[in-house]
Amino acid sequence: MDEFISKANDKLISSKILFDNHQYATSVSASYYCMFLTAKALLVKKGYFTKSHEGLISTFGQVYVNQGDFNRKIAKYLARAQSLREDADYDAVDGITESIAKLWINNAEEFMKEAEKFL
Repeated sequence: MDEFISKANDKLISSKILFDNHQYATSVSASYYCMFLTAKALLVKKGYFTKSHEGLISTFGQVYVNQGDFNRKIAKYLARAQSLREDADYDAVDGITESIAKLWINNAEEFMKEAEKFL
């Protein structure tokens, strides 16, 4: 579990470095992976293992939002970021601006802060 949190922190640092270097789409992707790895750590802590991004997002919602008290608004960042990450990684034109990338860095930080309550 700790290794996932360590990787999540690395992704957040990478996201900020990418942002500072005007690599906004890749910054958003790193912000998503920060949240993904954080959610994965929380699920592993409770003995849940998933095989896909969608499976992780769904299981996280069931275990930590529906059955727990992870902030629902913050939890939604994970699914939204996954969709945006797909655009950033796979679309030729992604439309990710500086302000969008900054928002997702902030969202990733907020997600990690909320997750700390459960670690």
